Amino acid sequence: MKRALIGTALLAATLLLPAAVMQAADDDPLTTAAGGLVADLLKQASGLRGKSVAVEELPGPEGRPTALSLKISEALENALVAPAQVRALKLVDRRNLETLAKEWELDARGYIEEESAKQAGKLLGVDVFVIGKYSFPEKKKLAVRVTLVESESGQILAAASSELDADKRLRAAHEELLPTAMPAEPAAPKDIKGPEPLQVKVWTDKAEYGQGEKFRVRAQANQDCYLTLIDVGTSGATAVIFPNHYAPGNAVKSGVTYTVPDPAAGFDFEVSGPAGQEIVRAIASKEPSVDLSDALGQVSAESPFAELKKDLPGLTRDIHIKAKKAKPGEWSEAVLRLRIR
Repeated sequence: MKRALIGTALLAATLLLPAAVMQAADDDPLTTAAGGLVADLLKQASGLRGKSVAVEELPGPEGRPTALSLKISEALENALVAPAQVRALKLVDRRNLETLAKEWELDARGYIEEESAKQAGKLLGVDVFVIGKYSFPEKKKLAVRVTLVESESGQILAAASSELDADKRLRAAHEELLPTAMPAEPAAPKDIKGPEPLQVKVWTDKAEYGQGEKFRVRAQANQDCYLTLIDVGTSGATAVIFPNHYAPGNAVKSGVTYTVPDPAAGFDFEVSGPAGQEIVRAIASKEPSVDLSDALGQVSAESPFAELKKDLPGLTRDIHIKAKKAKPGEWSEAVLRLRIR
């Protein structure tokens, strides 16, 4: 779906951009290219009115984000400002995106791809992502390819590409790597004891599972508390797995390991979704402050885990507001990430 940067797209971009940005475009080829790419994407896509849009930092040829990734993403984001106002789009500031990603212990840089857009959309509250990559097809040329991906469906709404001269400044930025957060290997911790502060752990037997394999999630806190486990699958499906039909209350005892599903339920989780990253978030508090009653669907023996009806980022914002009111040491969170192949 690659498209060359054409004069019509450039003209559309200049009509949408304010005078200050147009002047910058005359001086900066990257700004000019970004404006053209954005115009081309929006020309192809329709029905975006009211949608939230975010720009990811585009990784380079080696798959790692660089200072050049940051420059390209900033140029794309700046180019989106004026069209977003015209089309009533909600442009998500990348700094806010990084804050949300940190809550789930993710590195948004290079994490969001076409295959992971559904899950990322759920986690970060974004309807449409601008993602892509850059490369150097020739020694003195920089090629940028971007796609517009709808998170709910994972559908590619538009794609565009551009090629520009790669001067020394751009090549130097390519050589500067940005830090990335590598997933930690989940492991069963030793029994945690002690009075303060409240700590929660969540783990599985392995860090990686294949299609058809079965597994259980285990959690433990070092104090009597209230525990909530939220699962976000590779497909973006979200459910509260604790409490559940078999364990309707979420009060837990100090030092006791809780297993989900409960062995008495007679079944395990089975890997059936697409390859990617399964995420489980554990939230523990001394008071039952995480109220999910209005956010959950019904549970039964056939559907023991409640689907989350409420917007996930909105729910986590509510949780963090309540967390700030808790006394020091009376709140704890942990994130488990599993690789699904």
